Amino acid sequence: MDRIGAYTWHPATDRWTWNDTMYRLLGYRPGQVRPSRALVVAHKHPADRAQVGNVMAEAAAHALPYSHRHRIVSVAGEVLEVAAIGYVADDGRGSSRGVLFHGYLVHLATLTPHRPSRSAASAGAGVPTVSFEVPRVAGPLWDLDPAREDDRLLGRAVTALARAADLPDAAASHLLGHLANVAALPLVVVADRLLALSLDPDVRVLGDLLTGLAAEVPEPN
Repeated sequence: MDRIGAYTWHPATDRWTWNDTMYRLLGYRPGQVRPSRALVVAHKHPADRAQVGNVMAEAAAHALPYSHRHRIVSVAGEVLEVAAIGYVADDGRGSSRGVLFHGYLVHLATLTPHRPSRSAASAGAGVPTVSFEVPRVAGPLWDLDPAREDDRLLGRAVTALARAADLPDAAASHLLGHLANVAALPLVVVADRLLALSLDPDVRVLGDLLTGLAAEVPEPN
């Protein structure tokens, strides 16, 4: 299954669009439900729900890009660790309609809830607790050969993405591949542009990188 959900969100009207992976990550068939802010928040892990709600409120109120890690819970109760990444986009209808966000939900790992042994529960005053096993994170999308110039470029771009979003290299490589697919551009072109943007002193967060990647590239003279 694709690990990258993609979405748009218009806070003023609570209008959302999801790609098929967004539905599947939450346990739905594509198109089975109508996306909404309430539905999105409802699928956040109870321990992370307040934090995510605050991030969404701040982003909507001040048109801020965001990048944060949290857990979601699918319809079947599966717990996934994800990174949510969003940036302000132009909806082509004028600023009076409010801000529009374009975002990604990167599936980092699947967490398996388990209960401690009976002896461990007894040691804790008889109150059972639920913890999580250390997850296994999928490997990188490609095997990079450091002897090849293009592969070195991809490696540097993956590192830049990983640092900007606090992602594991494996997740950053999948995100880079997804960005290239969305843009319908060769992977090395997207990697080269991302690296150029990462050197811009005005680019400080991942949202700035994504905004720059989505901007129109001026035609050469």
